[in-house]
Amino acid sequence: MPSNTLGTHLHSKKLKRALILDIVPHRTKRKSIERNIKELLSLVETAGGIVIEKVIQKRKRPSAKTFLGTGKIQEVSDFAKHQHIDLIIISGTLKPNQYLHLGKIFPKGIKIWDRVDLILNIFDRHANAPEAKMQIKLARLHHEIPKIYARDSTTLFERAGAGIGTRGAGEKGIEEEKRHIRRQIKSVEKKLESLQKKQASQRRTRKKTGMPVAALVGYTNAGKSSLMRTLTKKQGIKVNDALFVTLETKIGKVWLPEKNRNVLIADTIGFIRDLPPELIKSFLMTLQEAREADLLLHVIDISDPEYQKKVSTVEEILTQIGCSHIPKIYILNKIDKIPDYHLVQEEKTCFLPLKLFTDNDPICISAEKKVGIKTLLKHLGKRTPYSA
Repeated sequence: MPSNTLGTHLHSKKLKRALILDIVPHRTKRKSIERNIKELLSLVETAGGIVIEKVIQKRKRPSAKTFLGTGKIQEVSDFAKHQHIDLIIISGTLKPNQYLHLGKIFPKGIKIWDRVDLILNIFDRHANAPEAKMQIKLARLHHEIPKIYARDSTTLFERAGAGIGTRGAGEKGIEEEKRHIRRQIKSVEKKLESLQKKQASQRRTRKKTGMPVAALVGYTNAGKSSLMRTLTKKQGIKVNDALFVTLETKIGKVWLPEKNRNVLIADTIGFIRDLPPELIKSFLMTLQEAREADLLLHVIDISDPEYQKKVSTVEEILTQIGCSHIPKIYILNKIDKIPDYHLVQEEKTCFLPLKLFTDNDPICISAEKKVGIKTLLKHLGKRTPYSA
């Protein structure tokens, strides 16, 4: 067993046996390491895996070739072989040449995933709508093509002495693979463009009704889908205590008693830290409802010790996709899970000592227990504009 590990998990033959690898600076405290790895454990569980071991190496930066140091990665490879590991999961984004070197070190049959591979695998498991499936395929193609170029570079290097003008069968195969992926990318982009036009037409039709749109945004597993179901009273909305349950936008009507009118609520994909630009770009179609909303409802899991960092992550992504100018209501969800916290009355707004919300007092709710919903509806009525 690797010497510097952080515990184990129970084995299960039905689940993929995974080994997590991570790099941390030398002075990082154990508590901080455990906190940072917790999210990755949730991702692995959502992907249908079980973490057998976590290997954390303290070093200034990842190895350019093997992520962990050469000696440590060989030790991990031997451990993976004897423990029948199915997946090696890197807590970070691997470079194409790192995939190549790690593939040569680990036994055949063991898959090597970085954080992006893991998230894409979860997306695959949860996608239902055609546009979500296509967006995932596009993101995967963009993630895969640099690896082919890296294999191409290796092939060229290995045949450097073969003579000018010669082309091996391997190189021809790589060139064909690159052309095939480029054709696939163009095909998917064309189909997505067609769907995008259709959805844009649907949004224009909705705007003609004068009905405002409020989009639910937030970190994955903050409780957006639970709130969507509570507000719209739609029982068909999937709600699980897992990451990335919602991948496609869902629209529902919510009745505002004080306004005597409806408002449209859009539930969007949850965010997560360190989302690579190509993944965000691929899901811009799903996030278009948020980009064109009249109001954003930023749902926050207030019971999460890391909520402030996650709020910052969501705000950064909203800026990246062009939503920073849209008015927001901050919604602190899951207040029933806070120890020794008395649930607020329906008529009151919750004021907590949060530096993040100095100019926008948040509303405390429990979507699951239906606490604070009347207060939220009042604020929705005040903040959503209506056409004459």
